[in-house]
Amino acid sequence: MNALTSFPRLYRLDVAVVTFGAALAGPYFSTGSFSATDVAVAAFISLILYNYVYVLNAVTDRFEDTISHPERPLPSGRIGPTPAAFYLIMLLHLAVAGSIVLFTGPSLFLALLVVFLGTLYSAAPFELKNHPVIAIAVTAWGMAHPFFITAHPSRAPLGAVLILVALGVVAFKDIGDPGGDAAAGRRSILAVLSLRTLCVLSLFSFIAAATALILLDLPILLALPALTGATLLYHLARGPLEKSLPLLYTRLIRSALAAIVGIIIVVVAGLIGAGGA
Repeated sequence: MNALTSFPRLYRLDVAVVTFGAALAGPYFSTGSFSATDVAVAAFISLILYNYVYVLNAVTDRFEDTISHPERPLPSGRIGPTPAAFYLIMLLHLAVAGSIVLFTGPSLFLALLVVFLGTLYSAAPFELKNHPVIAIAVTAWGMAHPFFITAHPSRAPLGAVLILVALGVVAFKDIGDPGGDAAAGRRSILAVLSLRTLCVLSLFSFIAAATALILLDLPILLALPALTGATLLYHLARGPLEKSLPLLYTRLIRSALAAIVGIIIVVVAGLIGAGGA
C-alpha cells in the first residue's frame, strides 16, 4: 500500500495545478466559458500527459536525486525501478491513446508533442535537460503549452504571454540545488549567464508579460506576473541573492500557484454569477 500511495509522488502537484489551469484557460479565453468536458480534458492533460513527462524525468534522474532529493519515492526505495517502469509505460499508452480519442487536427499534434518533447527532454541520447538554456526554454514552453492545445489559434498571443511568465519563473529552477546536477555533469544556467543578468532577464519577462496583458485587455491575469515579479523583487531587496537561492524558486512557484488558483476562483465565481442572473 505504501508503494501504491507513492506513485503519485513521482509527479509534482505544482505542475499539475499549472498545466490544469493553462488547459482550462484555453476554452475560457476563447469562448468566455468552459464546460464539464473542458474540465475533463484539462484533467487528462494535467494528470496523464504531463504525468508521463515528469515520471520519465523522475526515472531518468533517480541517481541524481539520491544526492539532491533522497526523500523522493525512487531514491528512497519506496518504489522500485521495475514498478516505476511499468507505471511509466502505462502512462505513455494512456497519453497516446487518450490524445487520439480526445483531440483532432492541430490539437492532436500539439498533445502528442508533449509526449515527444518530454521524451527528448529526459531520455538518452537526447537529454535536452543537460543543456541549461534549452532546458529552461522547453520547461517554460511546457508550462504554457496546454493553453495552445485547448485554445482557439487566434488566442496564441496570450499563450506567448504565459510563456513569458513561465520563463521568468523557471529560469531559477535548478540553480538553488546543484548537488545532483553537478554529480551528473549537468551545467547550471549560471555557467552561461551571471546571476545579475538572469535576474534582469527574469524581471524583464514579468514586466513584458504584464504590459502585454494590459494591451490585450486582460487585467484578470495581471496577478500572475505581478505576484511572481514581486517575489523576485522581494528577494533582491533583502540582500545577496545567493543566500536565498534555495528558497527563491520555491517561492516563485508558490506565488504563481496562488495567482492561478485565485484567477480560477474569480473566473468560476463570475460564471456562476452570470449563470444565476
